[in-house]
Amino acid sequence: MLHFGPAAKSFITVWNALPYGSYELWTRGKITSGMDNKIYFVDQTIRDAQQSLWGLMMSTDMITPIAEVLDQVGYRDIATVGSQAFTVQVRSLNEDPWERIRILSKLITKTPLRGSYQIGSLSSFDLSTPRDIIALWIKRSVANGVKAFWICDYQDDMEKFIYFAKIAKAEGTEVVPALMYTSSPAHTGEHWAEKTRRLLQARDYIDRIMIEDASGVITPEATRELISTVRRNSEGLPLEFHCHCNSGLAPLCYLEAIKAGATTLHTAATPLANGTSLPSTATILKNARRLGFTSDINEDALAAVSEHFRKIAQEHGFPIGSPMEYDLFHFEHQVPGGMMTNLTRQLREVGMENRLGEILEETVLVRKELGYPVMATPYSQIVGAQAVEHVISGKRYEQITDEVIKYALGYYGQPIVPIDPDVMGRIMNYPRTGEFLNWKPQGYLKTVEEFRSEFGPELSEDDLLLKILIPGKPVKKSEPKKKPAAQVPRSVSPEDPPYDFPTTFSVDVDGDVFNVKISPVWNGSGNAGAYIQAEAQQNPPASQPLPPPGAVVSGMAGLVLSIEVKIGDCVNAGEALALIEAMKMKRYLSAPHGGVVKEILATEGEIVNPEDVLMVVQPDD
Repeated sequence: MLHFGPAAKSFITVWNALPYGSYELWTRGKITSGMDNKIYFVDQTIRDAQQSLWGLMMSTDMITPIAEVLDQVGYRDIATVGSQAFTVQVRSLNEDPWERIRILSKLITKTPLRGSYQIGSLSSFDLSTPRDIIALWIKRSVANGVKAFWICDYQDDMEKFIYFAKIAKAEGTEVVPALMYTSSPAHTGEHWAEKTRRLLQARDYIDRIMIEDASGVITPEATRELISTVRRNSEGLPLEFHCHCNSGLAPLCYLEAIKAGATTLHTAATPLANGTSLPSTATILKNARRLGFTSDINEDALAAVSEHFRKIAQEHGFPIGSPMEYDLFHFEHQVPGGMMTNLTRQLREVGMENRLGEILEETVLVRKELGYPVMATPYSQIVGAQAVEHVISGKRYEQITDEVIKYALGYYGQPIVPIDPDVMGRIMNYPRTGEFLNWKPQGYLKTVEEFRSEFGPELSEDDLLLKILIPGKPVKKSEPKKKPAAQVPRSVSPEDPPYDFPTTFSVDVDGDVFNVKISPVWNGSGNAGAYIQAEAQQNPPASQPLPPPGAVVSGMAGLVLSIEVKIGDCVNAGEALALIEAMKMKRYLSAPHGGVVKEILATEGEIVNPEDVLMVVQPDD
């Protein structure tokens, strides 16, 4: 029989009292005398989760009945939607986004509301939003109730980052920048170490660092390595972890993250978790406690929140998230969940969802050719939009988006590896590229007062920001809110393809936020082709009137930013007729043939559908 002394008996007594899994934590140095093993949660239910699964169609009326209970759960922060989702609220829900923040800040009094801003623009990605407008956005967000910000940033312009972080801190908020994760042969441990060290240039203005994997491609092993690398280079700044469930690995990665030293996790209420969303708060909490971690989460309040949103899903036909099956192809294309949802829906609406696989394969190639950009906003849209044009037109790089041109010229930061030489040559020889060689943001130092004189001195600061953010028709606050169209309630089941979610989503393709469609052209054989240049349909459905001769249709859903011609102008084939904002990007609509502009049917600021006739160009004889 073995005999133990008093010291050994004390150790055994303590060891037997430790939770299951404590040996693993002890060997990793987690359980030590006096060490705080508390973890915290940022709730993404009404922000990223509903963006990923419900397409940002969660109205304010769906949140307010449960808001006070949300406040009782014990989250570190509750994330609320930012500028990109503002456009959805105005255009699709007919809501005042600022009013939502004001309402929630009155109902949620203990938990800080977390908003967001970008250092380059309010929402679209033309990099030209004036500095004073972004500063005003930060200040008005705080005035309406925001107490913390996360910044989607890529550490390419730390001078600009620090400028806005100072403003946010002066307003009394927390600042949490993101390290946007991606996987490629070029994204090594040293790359992430350098990104972290760059962030420390703003050390005095940062409260925590958030590691975000929008595509959900990080593995448990990579999570351990990444958290350890960032911790070694972050001078003690606390770390947050935010990962989507696209590959099915996120719940495992969360456990590895807290074992490696992350202290704050981004999760969602169970009905809006999993799928392409984030892990469930309840599940992560349960597993973390098994590993010896503690939390102040009120599980009764959390259960009430989940039950509320489950009923909302059933009432409105929104999907309920379910775990995803492992799909190796996802690690190749890395398309984020919201972008995948949006793209799939758009293709389905025009009967072309069978082309999705081609588009994803092309996305893999385009990303490699462009030097492996991070597959997160705006880079995922830049890559995805170019891939769509290749597949639909059948010709690679014959049409090149303005954003790809600006990316190639370094305006979005230098690619991590050089762009493929052949592709770079085609970009540099593209006719529009010359217009961007010495490009500078127009009016970057334009003042708020100048905008007031342009849009009207009677506008409040909040309404002025909405006017700048969302050109065209402003929100009509007197009209009833638009309810989402009812669908048959269903869950996002593992049997579905990872990219096949029938959710209404507003452009994030992961954002400017109206539906972007690719309009088919029937060639008479029953096969749907499509076009990039505007062209009237040759054989429209019988239920639609035949467009007039020379009609030029939009070919995409979007916002008409400008009409580039006037009645009576003579135009050549390929000449720009109008500028449309779609898929977060500005795209010129080109003349399909030469002729004379006889009629202009669209107006600037109007939202158009793919089949809408914008103008009539009488063809040359």
